[in-house]
Amino acid sequence: MLTDDPGTPGAGQWEINTAYLEERAADTRVRSFPHIDINYGWGEHIQVKYETGYLFTDGTGGGLKGNLDDSLLGFKWRFLDQERASVDVSVYPQLELQNSHRSVTRGSAEPDPNLFLPIEIGRAIGPVRLIAEVGYQYSRGQENEWMAGILGALEVSKTLELLAEMRSISKTFLSGGDVIGNVGFRQELGARVKLMASAGTGLRGGPDATYFIGYIGIQLSLGDKKMSAFP
Repeated sequence: MLTDDPGTPGAGQWEINTAYLEERAADTRVRSFPHIDINYGWGEHIQVKYETGYLFTDGTGGGLKGNLDDSLLGFKWRFLDQERASVDVSVYPQLELQNSHRSVTRGSAEPDPNLFLPIEIGRAIGPVRLIAEVGYQYSRGQENEWMAGILGALEVSKTLELLAEMRSISKTFLSGGDVIGNVGFRQELGARVKLMASAGTGLRGGPDATYFIGYIGIQLSLGDKKMSAFP
């Protein structure tokens, strides 16, 4: 899903996600495979992250281009817990740096540096979790943008979780821009393996609107603690 939650893996825990991503707009199609997202729990309240992928871009007049995507470095700090403050709250600054100048010149990756500064709030009520994320994206190659998302998660069994979200991407906070609706699930396949998938579309028309967004991947959990349905 596009909206992050305040959760962290836990002390000494690894979460490694390998996935296929696809996004389509009116005149472009971008796919990332393999897409790698590596997260490590540095203590109970801190998560460090590295994410990248190999991009295939198909656009008007350019044909198919394949190049390494930018690297995304993240540092999440959950400074409030629901047990003490009724909600989980984290900040999650993420810095994007280019791996290859060739990828930027060919239009497959964004020029760096780009910085995303979000805050996440979450609360669990029985089998339901409600999550909100708001952040500001500073970009070198294009206009800065606001990102805002609301995510709901329902634990329908010990191994299956259903997800739904709305995500706004706009120059002015919650005004115009692209609004994406997304649904998905997480299915536990074993003590340390999950299948994750989602699909969505833009809810507003226009040349820059998202026509389709999709994700399918596997999450591997490493460490001493068994993974649960909710991360």
